[in-house]
Amino acid sequence: MYALTLLGATAYTPGSYAPRLSPEAEVPHHDHSTSSWLREERASPQARVTLTVALRVEGEALKRLESTFWAVSTPGDPEYGKHLSNDQVTALLNVSHERVSAASHHFAAAGAEVTVAPNRDMLTVVMTAAEAEALLSARLHWYRHSRVKAAPRLLRAAAGYSLDASVAQHVSLVGELVQFPHIAEKATTDAAEPASFSAAAGEEWPKGCAAAQCDNFVTPAVLAMRYKIPAAAASGSTASSMAVAEYQGQYYKTSDLATFGESCKVDVSIKETIGGDLPVAGVEAELDIEYIKAVAPAVPLTVVYNSQYSLLAWARQISSLENPPLVHSVSYGNDEKQQVSAEYMQTANTAFMKAGVRGLSILFASGDQGVCGREGCGFFKKRFKPDFPAASPYITAVGGTDFVTKSVVGDEKAWVAGGGGFSDDFAIPAYQAEAVAAYLSQPDLPPKDMWNSTGRAYPDVSALAGQVNPYCVVSSGRFAGVAGTSAACPVVAGIFALLNSRRVDNGKPALGFLNPFIYQNPQGFQDVTQGKNTGGMQEYGFSAVKGWDAATGFGTPDFDALAEAVDQL
Repeated sequence: MYALTLLGATAYTPGSYAPRLSPEAEVPHHDHSTSSWLREERASPQARVTLTVALRVEGEALKRLESTFWAVSTPGDPEYGKHLSNDQVTALLNVSHERVSAASHHFAAAGAEVTVAPNRDMLTVVMTAAEAEALLSARLHWYRHSRVKAAPRLLRAAAGYSLDASVAQHVSLVGELVQFPHIAEKATTDAAEPASFSAAAGEEWPKGCAAAQCDNFVTPAVLAMRYKIPAAAASGSTASSMAVAEYQGQYYKTSDLATFGESCKVDVSIKETIGGDLPVAGVEAELDIEYIKAVAPAVPLTVVYNSQYSLLAWARQISSLENPPLVHSVSYGNDEKQQVSAEYMQTANTAFMKAGVRGLSILFASGDQGVCGREGCGFFKKRFKPDFPAASPYITAVGGTDFVTKSVVGDEKAWVAGGGGFSDDFAIPAYQAEAVAAYLSQPDLPPKDMWNSTGRAYPDVSALAGQVNPYCVVSSGRFAGVAGTSAACPVVAGIFALLNSRRVDNGKPALGFLNPFIYQNPQGFQDVTQGKNTGGMQEYGFSAVKGWDAATGFGTPDFDALAEAVDQL
């Protein structure tokens, strides 16, 4: 453990002669004509600003980290499951004390309070806006979302930032001063007609919740039937652990969770909340919490909260824990092009690998805009917009499906708005090369000039997410239907939390990074062979076909088959 707090007392005045460098110089400045974020007043000089500073990790250390990541994550490798302690991760990264000291004292000299993360690769810096502006040669403004009125305002650098060259050599970036997250309000659906019956299965659509408003919505009972989740999960082992990440004012009310739990007969308790205590209801957060606990009610749940969307702050939070939850579900993301900074994506990928070598499973929702992403495909020259972090090779991406027939628990099809495609920034990783090659050999593909056929392909797996039968949630005291891969992601995460319990109960290590296991065991999923993720606004998308595809991955979970595969590891 290496955690140090430095209190700065000496005012910093940047010399006009000092050369400066911009760590994220390629990021375009905020453009009010295209952004959904509106610039408002400049930050008050005395406003307190919290920044995450990512320190530079040398190339050789990154190579060692990645090599270890693949070894401990790949079934069949002699090192499989030999996860590292946090101290071992720190030693692997080998960020020098000189680098930590130089960067820390640079910020502290400007008046900042500086906390060094346990792995010595990140600093948390708290200072006034005036001090930050002087140190970073930046103008900090508040930004308000133009459509989602409830979204908290962001503090961002209006025209980029820079650092003295003397410290820039030690810093990868100061996050997230130039990233603007995509924010969308979750649309809810009121109850409609009563549920139909499953003629094919000869069984009634299960009435899993007492509330009549849930009758034709997906409930815990529907998930249990379709994905073969055992009843024993309700009272099973607590040896596993799991977490959800929440941002941007998305919090929960215990009264909403209690109402859902009572109606749907599941334990929706939270073991711990990190980073906040807001007595407000957010439908995104409550969807995550209610359905990860619906799948794995006995597994202890942690909620990790940040008021602003910050992958780096979240990564720092979980990496600072001595015993972090083993499975993490994150229902937030952006387009790769919205990140624009290579440094930012590399820093995030490093955080994902750090989690993997410690035996943590990180799952991200693949997005809810089909192949066109949040920016859209364009008008004159159409181009698909892959998602990040969903297209990162170092996490598990969860896509979305719908039932083929409304209110019939049976075959699924690709949700038209489910995110999926091929990265423009990352190559196809070895674990999926064979599956992706098979998909690329089939004829029903979009025009090749719209996507990168050599990129990391996603999603890896899927679960119900669409609007044919939305999920029944309780938020702000009322029952409603909600759709999105942000529903699918906690469901799949909960299933792997249950599978981790089987491992831990038998004295085996946690599954850790899941993708090598997933691609070695496609029989653990129910193949989806219908539908296309066009986004609904244009004709092109990726079709669901036999085997892996860029609309649904390998399909949706079959708990019995997955448990058999896990038991054989």
